[in-house]
Amino acid sequence: MLIGVGLGPGSSDLLTLAAVKALKESAKVFVPGKLAAELVAPYAKAEILDFPMIQDKEELKKLWETNARVVAKEAQKGTVSFAVMGDPNFFSTFSHLRRTLNEKYPDIEVTTIPGVSAITAQAARTGMSIENSFIVSDGSPVRTKILLKTKHPEKARDELEKEGFEEIIYGERLFMDNEKVTNIFPPEGDYFSIIAAGKGKKSKKLETNKVVYFVGAGPGSPKYITVKGRELLESADLVMYTGSLVNTDMLNCIRGETLDSHGMKLEDIVDVLAKNVEAGKTVVRLHSGDPSLYGAIIEQIDGLTKRGIGIEIIPGVTSLFASAAALKTQLTLNGITETLIITRPAGETLEKDSIKELSRHNATMAIYLGTHKLREIMDELAYPWNTPAAVVYHASWEDELIIRGTVGDIAEKVEALGIDKSAMIIIGNVLTPENFKRSHLYG
Repeated sequence: MLIGVGLGPGSSDLLTLAAVKALKESAKVFVPGKLAAELVAPYAKAEILDFPMIQDKEELKKLWETNARVVAKEAQKGTVSFAVMGDPNFFSTFSHLRRTLNEKYPDIEVTTIPGVSAITAQAARTGMSIENSFIVSDGSPVRTKILLKTKHPEKARDELEKEGFEEIIYGERLFMDNEKVTNIFPPEGDYFSIIAAGKGKKSKKLETNKVVYFVGAGPGSPKYITVKGRELLESADLVMYTGSLVNTDMLNCIRGETLDSHGMKLEDIVDVLAKNVEAGKTVVRLHSGDPSLYGAIIEQIDGLTKRGIGIEIIPGVTSLFASAAALKTQLTLNGITETLIITRPAGETLEKDSIKELSRHNATMAIYLGTHKLREIMDELAYPWNTPAAVVYHASWEDELIIRGTVGDIAEKVEALGIDKSAMIIIGNVLTPENFKRSHLYG
């Protein structure tokens, strides 16, 4: 993670407590010049990156990429800060660095801590009271417009769109309780509201840093989580997981708070995730396998979206693929079947299934969430009784267990071992591959 830290106008007394905390806790601190380094010195040792004032665009691009490479190398290891005078989002060197990082290193999470800007510092020193609209410019074309105290946000957005603004974000009570940052514009606005609008290409992220990360934990082994997933676990302030599904060994790398959601209602889950994000925390919702397969994430996403919070999904290795690896086979095989069917049986959350109809295709079939009713499933299938079948319990876990058989006898074998959950059912001739055709990949 990279934090852009605002150091204020030049006095160490005007650093915020949040800025000081970030500087102290960062593994590495970068600054663009000596003055910034002096302000950082009481709290951390800073490395100065060279940012010469040149006009050559090609040389500037190379320079940004070089510096971004240096910062990215450290940010991929842990939390680092880039501290600048004033505010990091206001006429700042940090803006150029962040843009380059987004292009070259999109996996790095970037957030900012605001600082006192030269504008408010000037008002404080001169006694000027800014009570009406004003213009701030460096002489370049105006491509950003900010509206404060927007009484009618929806109407204001429509007017901004007519003026050619594309990136339009609405915020209320920033850094206060009940903070809101969203692309949803209500008809009536709060007194402490703000609309930021920009011209140019639309931003890829409509939300700011108000994001819940849905991370796929993988099939069970901590070694099978993705690099991105592991980095988020390590940097998270809160990780919510389901204790009955996620291998708790996965939690050993977490330095923040952990919360087992087993038994919690949907509304309570959404509320906890939202409140922690709104408090400025990095929040991870950890799902077993891959969140997109029987992950029950859409209901959570819907609840978060209604509260103006964005989401990002980090995929994971599903238990089906870990089971195929344990069985040392392919799920599709030339000459046997080119089709894989993934399904689940009816139950508390599914009124009727299509297992019988799907099994008539004679393809490889993978059945999730069905071990507790394995005999019933086998009796329903249209496969011949001698079709190979396998049940893999806790694929990739230390207590992984493989039971092989056929449609006719697999239920008896599994029941004898007392396995009725946390297992993958796979059916098809790919399990005992015979008379398959050589792949065209090998000529």
